[in-house]
Amino acid sequence: MSNELFIDLGNSRVKWMYADRGVQEGAVHIGQPLGELLDGKWKHLPAPDQIWLASVAPSPVRDALTEWTRQNWGMEPCPLAVQPVACGVTCGYREPEQLGVDRWMAIIAGYHHSPGGVCVVDCGTATTLDMVDGKGRHLGGFILPGMEMMRDCLLRGTAMDVEIEETELSEWGNSTASCIDLGIRESVVSLVESSVERMQAAGVCDPGVILCGGASALVEPHLKLAHEHRDALVLEGMMRFVQELKR
Repeated sequence: MSNELFIDLGNSRVKWMYADRGVQEGAVHIGQPLGELLDGKWKHLPAPDQIWLASVAPSPVRDALTEWTRQNWGMEPCPLAVQPVACGVTCGYREPEQLGVDRWMAIIAGYHHSPGGVCVVDCGTATTLDMVDGKGRHLGGFILPGMEMMRDCLLRGTAMDVEIEETELSEWGNSTASCIDLGIRESVVSLVESSVERMQAAGVCDPGVILCGGASALVEPHLKLAHEHRDALVLEGMMRFVQELKR
């Protein structure tokens, strides 16, 4: 696995990591044609021996990435898919194939870091939360709009003309902008804290909390629970998944 490349292709960002380095090499927003973006970011990278892909991006974006790797490295990525059981975790979806592969990889990595039970919170285009108990059973979770999407939907659906600015930490909002910003952040924090409390109260486990995703830094200062921030969680899960796949 020394020169294998792992790619997490989401709706808004692409992240990558070489197995031999074990750390995230980069993460960029998909704000221009993907081929042009990759020319600027990947031309200098060494050609990998194998490419592994976890993608929830639309087909045109995925096809553009595949075309780039074919033209520049002479190979296509191997797409990964959700399995009912992998790396000690049992998928909680009735139809496992409906679970996003990025969530599945984050769940696998999260359970490895917190085998006594884990709450995985991914703050990206969508905000997702997944609970795993101490026996590796994925209990399911929640999906809600990402924080930027919540803000945009609120502003589009009302007559408010508000320019959101950087909000200082405070308990209550004291302007329309800060009320919106803090309300969105606290909605995610409340979901995380109540989910952990439910697990504890039911005697299921005392799960660790792991945050990932581009907007997790907005939630972190408001979260009173002990937690860990691992932005490359999906890539870590991909590596573990592939290691088991090869056995």
